[in-house]
Amino acid sequence: MIIEEMQNYYGQRASVYDSSMGYDDEGKVRILLPIIEHVREALRGRHVLEIACGPGFWTQFASETAASVVATDYNQSTLDEALKKRFPFDRVSFMQADAYHLDLIPGVFDGILSVDWLAHVPLSKITEFLSGAIGRVGFGSPIVFVDQLPGEHSLTREFDTEGNHIQKRTLPDGSMFRVIKHFFSDDQITDLFSGFVGYLSIRRFPECRRLIVTFIPT
Repeated sequence: MIIEEMQNYYGQRASVYDSSMGYDDEGKVRILLPIIEHVREALRGRHVLEIACGPGFWTQFASETAASVVATDYNQSTLDEALKKRFPFDRVSFMQADAYHLDLIPGVFDGILSVDWLAHVPLSKITEFLSGAIGRVGFGSPIVFVDQLPGEHSLTREFDTEGNHIQKRTLPDGSMFRVIKHFFSDDQITDLFSGFVGYLSIRRFPECRRLIVTFIPT
């Protein structure tokens, strides 16, 4: 199944993930400063659950202002890469966890962060995933999703049987994987959250090719 294929892909990509995203390039990181600052401010003083943290690039910025961060990922290989970074480990912990079983993660949270994850969730599982995430926080708690806007070569004509947009990705060793990658319109995002009660904000940052979706349950 494609979920397992994606998990395998990101598990094998862990050691080169930051460089492949340009996170080791000061100039490219500088372009992301509006997103970084949004993450810092949205989660300031909160006890944060981070979903699909990868090698911890965004965890760094959340941890600068959050009261605490529990950063989770499905793959231990990505967590091993994250642990090589410098964190205030009195306030930041890492845990291997399944994003589709958030109820198994111990702790009480009043903020959620997830970067480059919602776009990978199969259409058939998005409502289940959102319900699980919203269920981990109380009223008034921000749930922040950051995803990418499409680039010149991002959009393909390949879709699976349930309508998921499919990209093909190649690792340095030449192995190829299929990955679900949605590029939702504002109307599609609004529809995804239509079954939940709360405040929805959608902000697009074309200059750094990013999208921030914030949902606050009410």
